[in-house]
Amino acid sequence: MSLSSQRTYSRIVAMIAIIAFPIALVLFAFSSCDVRKRSEKHACKAGKLEQCLDVAQYYDNKQGGIISFLMSHADTAIAYYFEACKLQSSIGCDRMMYVFRHGEQAKNLSTDLGQMADALIDACVGRIDKACDNLAAYTSDTDWVANRSAIAFKQRCDRGTAEACFRLGAMHGKNLGGLHNNAEEVLPLYDKACVAHIANSCELAQAYRDEQAKRGGNAADK
Repeated sequence: MSLSSQRTYSRIVAMIAIIAFPIALVLFAFSSCDVRKRSEKHACKAGKLEQCLDVAQYYDNKQGGIISFLMSHADTAIAYYFEACKLQSSIGCDRMMYVFRHGEQAKNLSTDLGQMADALIDACVGRIDKACDNLAAYTSDTDWVANRSAIAFKQRCDRGTAEACFRLGAMHGKNLGGLHNNAEEVLPLYDKACVAHIANSCELAQAYRDEQAKRGGNAADK
């Protein structure tokens, strides 16, 4: 090989090394952290709440910068916060929605949006802190979540879950999910919630009764 060819070959090798080294470094960092969290991920999938939060918070804390964006750490954080939310964790549900709205990643979301809504619905019915607020915010952004919530709340209410009856009544009051603020439909919902001592339900039931009586009196006057 001539001296000129050797120099050309050396330049090519050097350029490949310069390009390949950062890529290799990123892949190594990603694979090593994946190995470190492998047991926690398996434990989370087996229903261990603390492990779900541990993995989610690990990737949540790694957000920021080009590597985090390319590795889609936000997506991984959402996925494990979602698992925690399904296990009725207030932190899981709250952070799932926060990272969903504010996280940055290079790939599309891997967690199903419908399943995220269902996890929030279950957490709301379970009276998990902030779950109903997060669901309401999600509902305000997308009509399909409101429709899904209304169906889910009705199913749970029919099965005897008083909190779901109360939430369905509230959705009627705001005309969400294709519902209409009809006293004949809403009053039985608040009555069920009142019997179960759900906060504000008795007062709301009485307000609907007063409105019914007022309308009846006005009709009689005419």
